[in-house]
Amino acid sequence: MSEGLFRVVARRAGDGVVVSLSGELDLAGEPALERALDAARSAGGPVTVDLRDLKFIDSSGLRVLVRLHNAAVNGGFDYTLIAGPPQVHRTFTLCGLDRTLAFAA
Repeated sequence: MSEGLFRVVARRAGDGVVVSLSGELDLAGEPALERALDAARSAGGPVTVDLRDLKFIDSSGLRVLVRLHNAAVNGGFDYTLIAGPPQVHRTFTLCGLDRTLAFAA
């Protein structure tokens, strides 16, 4: 995988789905992430989004994750985000989303 390429991989894990992200999530990767999260929600069970291999996230990526949060609140399903590296998590912190979104402890 080249450094900046965005990749999303979903897999069943227990009764839910883990969606793993890697590379750089920007506007170009937004549609792929939306499709993966829609499929994960349709599969039933909790959704876990693993950001540990993400190198960068911009506002379009944040927007998708906020929509996931809103859908969970309104739709009654569980989701968890696994925090990414410091340079990625800092984006969430600067926006205050580290306190709003459901990050794993």
